[in-house]
Amino acid sequence: MREYEVVLTYLNGCAGAAYPTTTVEEIEAKSPKAWLEGKYGKNFPNFICEEQTVGHEIWSWDTGVISYRYEFTEL
Repeated sequence: MREYEVVLTYLNGCAGAAYPTTTVEEIEAKSPKAWLEGKYGKNFPNFICEEQTVGHEIWSWDTGVISYRYEFTEL
């Protein structure tokens, strides 16, 4: 298991949410991909890996209404 800092930027286009919500947490996971697969299950294939370098990955999913952007940095 590895440790990651995860920054989630979440934007809900419904209900008049004009600003994204950002949260930061530290996790232990085999990999960012494995963590997202466990968290989102059957919806995981909707995520796209935008950037992947050693120790840093960005995964996103935009439904057209709700947007998720996860930035993983290995600690």
